[in-house]
Amino acid sequence: MPQTLFIADLHLSDDTPALNRLFLQFLQEQQGRTDALYILGDLFEVWLGDDILSNIAVEAAAALKAFGRTAPVYFICGNRDFLLGQDYAGRAGITLLPDIREIELYGTHYLISHGDEMCTDDVSYQRFRRIIRNPWLRKLLLALPQSRRRKIAAKIRAASKEKKQAMGHTPVSDVTEQGVQAALNHHPQTEALIHGHTHRPAEHEHGFNGRTVKRYVLPDWYGGSGGYLKVSPEGAETVALKTEAV
Repeated sequence: MPQTLFIADLHLSDDTPALNRLFLQFLQEQQGRTDALYILGDLFEVWLGDDILSNIAVEAAAALKAFGRTAPVYFICGNRDFLLGQDYAGRAGITLLPDIREIELYGTHYLISHGDEMCTDDVSYQRFRRIIRNPWLRKLLLALPQSRRRKIAAKIRAASKEKKQAMGHTPVSDVTEQGVQAALNHHPQTEALIHGHTHRPAEHEHGFNGRTVKRYVLPDWYGGSGGYLKVSPEGAETVALKTEAV
């Protein structure tokens, strides 16, 4: 049966061996069985530039390149890997997409994104997002020496670990109705939304122009488990994954 797969929020790093194995196993098992793979952000825990590659980034590039021989792979950057660029995309054989993209699959119009732009109640984050995504600041960050960027990454990881311990891996904000309606107003043909970021996998329904629009929140990957959304002519279904004990 035709199918297209969506994943997000894997947060891979050299410190997540179980998740790394699970991701590589997922690619191997799905190769040749899907029409396309969409990665909707935060594939990696942190990204300092295409010139600084972790071991898992190198392994993932090779695995994605192999996967791409049978189906295209599309990538929307998240808040952790927004510095990922064309050099790595070429190495991994993936196509970079804009922050929000409307696609048609099997006769249904889907709107896909990482999802953080719809968390409109988090005013401070939205302000930070507008600043950090500015092309000139991106260029400035990538021009910093590797040693400086590594120090920044260490601070990010430390802050992330502290936040997760304090909050049980649950972000402060969630997607808001205001954020969803704003996205739909810009893409009125949308019949369903697919996104990650919030680490709250679920299926929601929203009213828009007198009809119901579904919203699918992708599973996050953590502690040796993860999942993906499978979209087919029959609809969308979330599938759970779990790494085998070694």
